[in-house]
Amino acid sequence: MPRKSSSETYVWDPAKEKRFLQKLDDFLSSNGDKQPTIQIYELWANEFNSEFGGVPAHGCTLYQKKERMKKIYRGWKFLQSRTGLGYDPVTDRVICLDEAWQSFIKVNKECNHLRHEGLKNKDLYYNVFEKNHAAGAFAFGSVTMGGGSTPSADFDFSMDNSETHPVFEEEIDPTNGGMQGPTR
Repeated sequence: MPRKSSSETYVWDPAKEKRFLQKLDDFLSSNGDKQPTIQIYELWANEFNSEFGGVPAHGCTLYQKKERMKKIYRGWKFLQSRTGLGYDPVTDRVICLDEAWQSFIKVNKECNHLRHEGLKNKDLYYNVFEKNHAAGAFAFGSVTMGGGSTPSADFDFSMDNSETHPVFEEEIDPTNGGMQGPTR
């Protein structure tokens, strides 16, 4: 298939990317991790064409963008997990030597912009590409803890901790070697 000319290429700006991530997040949240079909992508493309105008988007355009965004998010997670790299929370960027960036970009071409911009809409990327979604009667909203971090899957939200912290009916007398008995 011949490559389209640059005048026919769909241009993704930050507003379109954020809107697309929101659509993916909403879909996955209401469908329990069931991935959108090409028909859903076509429907979204028509909505994008009405909302943003310009060169028309197609379902394949949106699907391919999702796949590129997934690579970018995986690249971001890879960089975050590397020992020896710095992180600047003010600019939200990974800091490392030029040689390290060049070797990373050689393998992950889609991630070139992370060097200068960081990952915009990190929370939406997380929701779409990492979070498990639930739908139906037992679904509930996401929980974030201070600083925007998301708790791990093994975090216990229950209030019943009697198994790990025994409850004593009688008071313990510290002067009696910790034995239970009447207090003085």
